[in-house]
Amino acid sequence: MSERPHLNPSFSPANDVSPGFAGLETGRGQRPLDADDFRQLNPPANRIDRATLSRALQLVDLAVMTALAVPAFVNFGAHFWPFLVFLASTFAMFQITGVYRVRARRPAWRHLAISVISLGIAGMISILLVQVSDTQLSRDAALQAGVGAAGLFVIHAVYAFFIEFWASQGRLAANAVVVGATANARRLIEANGRSRTLNILGVFDDRRSRSPSALAGTPYLGSVDELVGWPYLHEVDRIIITVTPHAVQRVQSLLSRLSALPQPVCLLLDFEHFNAKNETLEEIANSPAARLSGTSASPGWIITKRLQDLLIGSVMFVAALPVMAVLALLIKLDSPGPVLFRQAREGFNGKPIEVYKFRSMRNDPAPGNGAVRQVERDDPRVTRIGRFIRRTSLDELPQLWNVLKGEMSLVGPRPHAPGMRTGGALTSSLVAEYAHRHRVKPGLTGWAQVNRSRGPLHTPEAARERIRYDVEYIARASLLFDVWIMLRTGPALLGDKINIR
Repeated sequence: MSERPHLNPSFSPANDVSPGFAGLETGRGQRPLDADDFRQLNPPANRIDRATLSRALQLVDLAVMTALAVPAFVNFGAHFWPFLVFLASTFAMFQITGVYRVRARRPAWRHLAISVISLGIAGMISILLVQVSDTQLSRDAALQAGVGAAGLFVIHAVYAFFIEFWASQGRLAANAVVVGATANARRLIEANGRSRTLNILGVFDDRRSRSPSALAGTPYLGSVDELVGWPYLHEVDRIIITVTPHAVQRVQSLLSRLSALPQPVCLLLDFEHFNAKNETLEEIANSPAARLSGTSASPGWIITKRLQDLLIGSVMFVAALPVMAVLALLIKLDSPGPVLFRQAREGFNGKPIEVYKFRSMRNDPAPGNGAVRQVERDDPRVTRIGRFIRRTSLDELPQLWNVLKGEMSLVGPRPHAPGMRTGGALTSSLVAEYAHRHRVKPGLTGWAQVNRSRGPLHTPEAARERIRYDVEYIARASLLFDVWIMLRTGPALLGDKINIR
């Protein structure tokens, strides 16, 4: 793993400026953190959630074991059960020995050693059971079990290589920021410097006069209000409050200001008794008892959701290709300009993404202040073919590519433009729960859309209704609910004669 300035093992006194970060602090009259400064923090790109990766490894192993079991059953009939015992014992031993527990710093050789031990114990269990029952495995059955063990070892060798490679890039460690330049924060940062379980980007604290420019080598980046408006907030996976739990009023104040953010907010509890041999730093910082706000989707649901998007999305994309080809030709013949255009939208955690759409309007420069001008009824910018594709939502078909890329999902809150306004006011300022919609990927369709909350938002009431449906979807999200929304999307679109599109 490459060295990061905030993980410098040579810890400075609390009021010293960490080398490489002099002048970055925003609380002492210095310039705000810009893009170049943020790159100095060296946050890893394309981070991988360890819990989701662990569940994915288990599912791959189950799929491989099933593929091994089917031909064994066909070949050996009644003598199949010892081979099944071997596979079941292997999976159980992988669970017991922690093979599936993805760690940020476990070397590949250790993963392989544990895998070999697990396979050996599973093999011994199978042999003992066969001897007790006086049933002898045929030579072919024993050979097939050996081939299966070798195959599983090879697969785990590939696991181990990629896990070590991703760990060396820092992609298995969550990005975190600390709120509160406290002794608890110092202990957290120093412990993390040894374990590197988290990527701690910086410290935020309102008490600027008492806040150090760097704490244990980690830079002070500003106040809590500056954290809420930080342009790089979408790169943060977790916010850790290090204020002592006994400061009840201060914790409540911080929570009221941070709970609207899409990131989970955690309170660091009793860090003085942290024992690295018994629990990991990430378990301390993300334990259920410490979580104050924010919800994390289960690894199983994340994988199921992605598989749903890939399988159904691929079928829909291929089926839609002829329709999209015809629409592209009609758009080109109808008015000058590109067939497709990209729009800046807010994705998961508020991260900026570009979504694709068929062009339905004539070229019109954006307002000088950068605000997004929402479409109006009988908008003169809309072309003839544009009216049709907007009314039928066919202009959104290219977003199937965003779904396949993993930037969007088939079902979820529709992606809004950054800085979108409703009635002249920022939409995000009208609804306290607005940022909660960023806790999942935006969707091609959603619960709000099938309940006729579609199109531009022109009143605060419409904005609140939209967000209420979005938050309700996140709370109820399931595979069956997604399917139900997709089935309702067509009738909802064709029956909608009210909303402006």
